[in-house]
Amino acid sequence: MENNVKIKIRKMDISDIPFVYDNEIKIFGRSLGEKTLYNEILYNDLAHYYLAVIDNQRAGYIGSWFTLPNAEILNVFVLEQYQKRGVGNALLCKVIDLCKELDIIYLSLEVRESNLSAINFYKKLGFKREAIRKGYYENKEDALLMVLDIGGKK
Repeated sequence: MENNVKIKIRKMDISDIPFVYDNEIKIFGRSLGEKTLYNEILYNDLAHYYLAVIDNQRAGYIGSWFTLPNAEILNVFVLEQYQKRGVGNALLCKVIDLCKELDIIYLSLEVRESNLSAINFYKKLGFKREAIRKGYYENKEDALLMVLDIGGKK
């Protein structure tokens, strides 16, 4: 981990919902919603949500669905004060490691075409640009569909 920061990755629980909801609104301008997050954590066996914690402070989160034989990252964020410290990498690696354990073939995500720092970050992890989703976001911005070949049984 960069800067000698100790990052703990743990499963998200219902006490984390206000943190995730509030920060999704601040960062993305919208959220999956508190009720959806609650249902995802408690009732959706496909859902895998994790929090990054530094010094007992929530630093970021990742939400994913494992729809075997593939998986999808729904949302990921790192709070600004924790960026460039390995938090995003730790969150993505947690999901990638779980994908490997479950013999996932492909892990996919969408990212704003304008979010060059995120696109470059995903490329460093091995994600490849697969397609463009025209007008994907509320402001009609296109999304890049990026895919990581995990290498599970095809």
